[in-house]
Amino acid sequence: MSKKSHAKHEQKNKHKSQPMSYEKPHEDYHAGAFGDTIIILLILGLGLFFIVPFFPYMSDNTLLIVLSVFVLIVVAFAFFLRKKRKK
Repeated sequence: MSKKSHAKHEQKNKHKSQPMSYEKPHEDYHAGAFGDTIIILLILGLGLFFIVPFFPYMSDNTLLIVLSVFVLIVVAFAFFLRKKRKK
């Protein structure tokens, strides 16, 4: 191997061996507790917006069950969101 090709080879290896800088990706979501509350209220509002048209067709017991299940789902979402944010 000539000196010139050896120098090219060394330069190539030197370039490859340098570790690439890695930036840990950051979360785009930084709303905090107030933002989480707003999001939960928006989800509740949208859910009620789509449930309200069916109120006349439901009995009182069915209405209570549907609203209870919906609120439980939103509370579970809020719990898992808060748990994820603490990590």
